[in-house]
Amino acid sequence: MVLVHHVIPDRRRSVYIATLGCKLNQYESEAILGQFRAVGYQVAEDAESAAVCIVNTCSVTGIADRKSRSLLRSLHRRNPAAALIAVGCTAEKSAADLSAIDGVRAVLGTREKEHLFDFLPTDMDVQDVAVHVGEAHATTVFAEGQSVAGLLGRTRCFLKIQDGCSQKCTYCVIPQLRGQGRSLPVHHVVDRIRKLYAAGIAEVVLTGVALGTYGTDLGMPDGLTDLLSVLTKESDLPRIRLGSVEPWAVTDRLLEVMADSDRICPHLHLPLQSANDVILHRMNRRYTVARIHRIFEQAFTLRNDWGFGSDIIVGFPGESRNHFIDTQHFVAESPLSYLHVFPFSMRPGTPAAHLTDTVPDQEKRDRVTELRTLDKTLRHRFREAHIGTHQHVLLENRRNGKWTAGHTANYLDVFLEAGCGRDGTVVEVLITGLHTNGVTGRLTQ
Repeated sequence: MVLVHHVIPDRRRSVYIATLGCKLNQYESEAILGQFRAVGYQVAEDAESAAVCIVNTCSVTGIADRKSRSLLRSLHRRNPAAALIAVGCTAEKSAADLSAIDGVRAVLGTREKEHLFDFLPTDMDVQDVAVHVGEAHATTVFAEGQSVAGLLGRTRCFLKIQDGCSQKCTYCVIPQLRGQGRSLPVHHVVDRIRKLYAAGIAEVVLTGVALGTYGTDLGMPDGLTDLLSVLTKESDLPRIRLGSVEPWAVTDRLLEVMADSDRICPHLHLPLQSANDVILHRMNRRYTVARIHRIFEQAFTLRNDWGFGSDIIVGFPGESRNHFIDTQHFVAESPLSYLHVFPFSMRPGTPAAHLTDTVPDQEKRDRVTELRTLDKTLRHRFREAHIGTHQHVLLENRRNGKWTAGHTANYLDVFLEAGCGRDGTVVEVLITGLHTNGVTGRLTQ
């Protein structure tokens, strides 16, 4: 998925940015736009009207790498006069490849993009390419991030509170590209949450590369739980949502703090990756299938309205048909409400790249298809279970024809008649039926 940011074009000092990959990249793209706004740039509506075009790249899979390169080439074809800047994970990993693409004037790594004007050439018309990568590996302190400017008019946003990863999952290249884990201190998180709320933001999604490790570098062994406890006391933000949290980090105490608050959303995205203990061990994941069962059991003991999502990798080296069926059966019988499914992608430099018992590409594709079919069943089941119930929905500035859209706390997409309420408010809604992308509802007030 490519996310594009729009405001007002100004060809002389205008910038366009396209974002590949995760929610963390989406946050960081906003931060990059903030840097450009601070020096007088406006954000272009499209690449054709921009003087500078940026691609915030992703390298989580080989496909993501190829998309990053393809997008740079496409932008150059669409606007040969624009200066292209490649930033982020693919830039960190494959700087030489990206710098050879026509039109590219700068290649900046994952840390360099946080203060990119320190590295950009003063004259973008110069043909030499500025390449600056590698700073992430020497980084131990969390960098300053996006300002509130540029978020005005929104109802929800991401807030990066953690970066880097010190875990060693055998398939993952991201620790090589993002550096070691580091966290934004609690008082800075509180300050940013307060500023976002003052600017009209009603929901903040806390995000990071390895969110479950939040605070470990600050001497906080249960840092994410401690942070949530502080935020509920020291901010008035209506909704706090967690991004992806590793299963080993979901403690009983975290679930209790979430369940006890009416402002922390009862929604967790758990990147399970597999539901077979042999494969989890080979991936060097720090939990077992029994631990996943325990999370679900404990959660629903505390409250009954959770929404759970997950990431699954299929075709990891050594994954037999029976291993896959274990995952398939677990997912089908679990309370998961949606899946993100990916075929295993070998990343050079990772331990998994040396495994020889690979799964044939066609078999991986077949397994992806099977789980994505199951994902449709999970989504339908979750949506149907809410019909006839009353839910609190945050109205967002999203429009779809005659509909205005919002989310419940447990991450159900709800579509209501346009004009039924003010963006940024939480309203009580009766869920009335199914919608292609969620459910329909009507106001009860």
